[in-house]
Amino acid sequence: MDSNKTYDYIIVGGGSAGSVLANRLSASGEHRVLLLEAGPSDWNPLVHIPIFWTMISYHRAFNWGNKIEPESAINNREMYWPRGKLLGGCSAINGMLHVRGHREDFNQWRDMGCEGWDWNSVLPYFNRSEGLTDDGTGAGTLDALKISEVEHSEISDLFITACQTLGLKRIDSFNNGEHEGVAYYQGTVSDGRRQSLAYCYLKPARGRQNLDVVTGALCERVSFEGQRATGALVNKKGRSIQYVATREVVLCAGAINSPQLLQLSGVGPSKLLQQHEIPLVAELEGVGQNLKDHLGTMVAYEVSGVETIWDSMNPVGLVKQLFRYLFHRRGLLNFPSSHVGAFFRSSTEQPRPDIQLFFMPVGGDRDASNNTIMDRTSAVTAMILNVLPQSSGSVMLRSASPGDLPKIKANYLDTEQDQRAMVEGFKQIRKIFLQQPMAGICGEEIRPGKEVQDDAEILDYIRRQSTTGYHPVGTCKMGIDPMAVVDPQLRVHGCQNLRVADASIMPDIVAGNTNAATVMIAEKASDMILAAAKASGAKCP
Repeated sequence: MDSNKTYDYIIVGGGSAGSVLANRLSASGEHRVLLLEAGPSDWNPLVHIPIFWTMISYHRAFNWGNKIEPESAINNREMYWPRGKLLGGCSAINGMLHVRGHREDFNQWRDMGCEGWDWNSVLPYFNRSEGLTDDGTGAGTLDALKISEVEHSEISDLFITACQTLGLKRIDSFNNGEHEGVAYYQGTVSDGRRQSLAYCYLKPARGRQNLDVVTGALCERVSFEGQRATGALVNKKGRSIQYVATREVVLCAGAINSPQLLQLSGVGPSKLLQQHEIPLVAELEGVGQNLKDHLGTMVAYEVSGVETIWDSMNPVGLVKQLFRYLFHRRGLLNFPSSHVGAFFRSSTEQPRPDIQLFFMPVGGDRDASNNTIMDRTSAVTAMILNVLPQSSGSVMLRSASPGDLPKIKANYLDTEQDQRAMVEGFKQIRKIFLQQPMAGICGEEIRPGKEVQDDAEILDYIRRQSTTGYHPVGTCKMGIDPMAVVDPQLRVHGCQNLRVADASIMPDIVAGNTNAATVMIAEKASDMILAAAKASGAKCP
């Protein structure tokens, strides 16, 4: 790739949002588009077979290797935060569950000053991202995610019945804006293949003459003339390359890397930039603040009389599963991270569901090296997340070197409300397992065990065992308040020709898995960017 090559748009980050924007901005053929990705392509077969998410989600070959700073609230653990470093980003390594969030998540964004981001306004972009028309009833765009319901199983049906016995309503989907109840998850899996954004959006666009995709390209900083973004300085195999953008630079590097890149480029808190001797371009105190994530904890039980994943983990069972996958694209190899889910309230005081549940027909955990270890017995696991956390953290530079990972402070369990929600959600899991028909097949509680009973013991277990929900957002938040980083058009305050369009712009975290909302953000951003280009009358020479 030539140094100083000029494009209309430079997109930094080839993950979920970047893949969408690369497709949509290049679709007309009028604009020259460059997509920069620090990681490799998504060629590895493990990326595309659903069951292997357990191997690749923590594998350094596909990851940035981020860890949060030790925090007393979680027993001073350096929790590992998987973030995808390859084409497709986190959509290439995540658990493949597709949950839009609650309608009030987006109405709240509007109430925080983000006009045009309420539920009714974003719904057409959710539909478009899933290949539906605006009303969600028919075929829409060709390049879109392929969504399917998780394959049903006997043990998952039993768990759903137990949830209903406890009073949870059986619903058809979590994606209509009102998700209280229990249902099978929908996932980004189709015909036995992971539907990453690189596969669904980027691959169909790769043959376009006006789109260049460069992998192994670490963006070191956004280039500026005054406060106008003019391009990106990239390190590729030790060689510095300057790319020029005549219209806009769009950061799609995610909730960790987008604020880090802004700070490296001189956009952020002035004291932090002075500390690292980075020239100030625009003072924005909110860059790197407002970090939100979902914290999770789990319960596991031995079961009998019904098939679990462990029961297939023998030579004959594995051969059967392999043939089932090869010839029917079904079975064990086709499963995403969870089969059945539920949303419920941790207390009657909650105005809407604040707990999300995941049920898996297997028992297991991760060892000290983050390797997946399976319980060597027939077992099931239920995990809950507090999806409306009050606690927030930050992402700040560790040094002025682009290759150094930033300091991440999650500040989990920083409020009494968050602690109480996790404890009550945990207790609700146990109640579900005590309902029929689950009570009839459940044996010993493997994790945490019967010795953990009162609220103090439960909270202590959560501090010791809890893990990330893989959903960091909010570090370049959208809004009009003094801590906002981008406006409702996703333009960086105090800068020209620079936008951020990824999970980092969320003013607050959505109540559910965050990838669906990230794709929606990118779809909406593409319309904003193209509308601005049309209004200016500019076209590619």
